[in-house]
Amino acid sequence: MLRLPSPPLLGLDISPDAVKLVELSQSRGRLRVEHADSEALPPGALNDRDIQDATAVSRALHTILERSRIRTKAVATALPANTAIVKIISLPAELDEVGIEEQIRFESSQYIPYSIDAVNFDFAVLGPDEVRKGYNHVLLVACKKEAIEDRAAVLEEVGLKPKIIDVKPFALWLLHEHLTRASPLAHGTSGGAVILVEIGSVTTNINVFQEGHPVYSREHNFGLGRLIEEIQRRYSLDANVAQRMERFGGLPPEYERDVLNPFARSMAQELFRSLDFFQASMPDISAGSVHLFGIGAKTPQLAEQLRQLVSFPVYVPDPFAGMEIAPQISRRFMDADRSSLAVACGLALRRTPA
Repeated sequence: MLRLPSPPLLGLDISPDAVKLVELSQSRGRLRVEHADSEALPPGALNDRDIQDATAVSRALHTILERSRIRTKAVATALPANTAIVKIISLPAELDEVGIEEQIRFESSQYIPYSIDAVNFDFAVLGPDEVRKGYNHVLLVACKKEAIEDRAAVLEEVGLKPKIIDVKPFALWLLHEHLTRASPLAHGTSGGAVILVEIGSVTTNINVFQEGHPVYSREHNFGLGRLIEEIQRRYSLDANVAQRMERFGGLPPEYERDVLNPFARSMAQELFRSLDFFQASMPDISAGSVHLFGIGAKTPQLAEQLRQLVSFPVYVPDPFAGMEIAPQISRRFMDADRSSLAVACGLALRRTPA
């Protein structure tokens, strides 16, 4: 999970609403977005965990590859957080990588609720355990083999080669680290836990990192889809037209007052309750800042509404801040969809040195 592949590499996010792809290059210390695209998926092609319609996902991938004329085959993709087991365990400091792997296999029933033969796992040493002398904290990530195999099969169907299977919160964290290094003042460097929120079409995921270590992850059943449904109902539109008009404009003048603003207030309240639940669950962890990503992150007034409810900064980062955009990429598309490409961008960063 932490090893860098040889370039080039596609970052590919397969989400319930769409397939999203980003490819980055690097020249003279500056990143350039070579490709960025997305293709909508039909409802039900993907649920919150598994691919339900592999044909639809393959078709969307084929469409992107043909449209963008992408020749790169190596891919980094990511599983939803709820398909993975993420734990910080304590193991003797004298163990090398082989010893850590053997120890995890030997004690797997303590950490993983499945047979060790049914999962793939990876680990990274985080540093000394301050409580147990002579021990290190080790980050353990495991998921069922079938979840990886299903995604790999879809990628291979269209001629792609999966090189990295990550977990979405880690892709967002890599992106957050990159943005913070590039512009510390714009992305918050104060103390406390960093809360990365991915607002999707159906679900919203709260991912909390303290000193770079994952400490909390939870999925909530709300997202931008509620706004699309209300636009459909209010203006008698089908789903595709409603989604396009929400992204690119064209709705009646009263839309902002009657539909958008109430939705932003409701969504901010939902986010506030989700953050309050986190703080009640982990009272020893102090929130430092919130960073909104995903298809719903740039909903007008949402961040401002949330700022009025919480006592810590709220940011809506541009995943491509400071990057050059290749001329073949549609500026209209990037303006509308850049927040939704955050996971794909984080995955694409796997090819660049830290």
